[in-house]
Amino acid sequence: MSARVTLHCDRLFEYSGCASQLITDARSVEAAHAAGERLGWLVRPDGTTYCPRCSGSARPRPAAAVIPLHPPTKETDRA
Repeated sequence: MSARVTLHCDRLFEYSGCASQLITDARSVEAAHAAGERLGWLVRPDGTTYCPRCSGSARPRPAAAVIPLHPPTKETDRA
């Protein structure tokens, strides 16, 4: 049996909430919070968590390098 700790963004809007979540393989809430903080999540002392976008922190940092599978073509590298 395996367990996962998932962090959910606690940001609330007028009619909804943020749907961001971070699924971790942490074995404890504290380890999941530490993993989230490394990826730009804000973890408050009361246990509420906010994704990088809602917390105002820098863009989320990928945990691994992204390797492009296809080279850019003339059509896709236009801005």
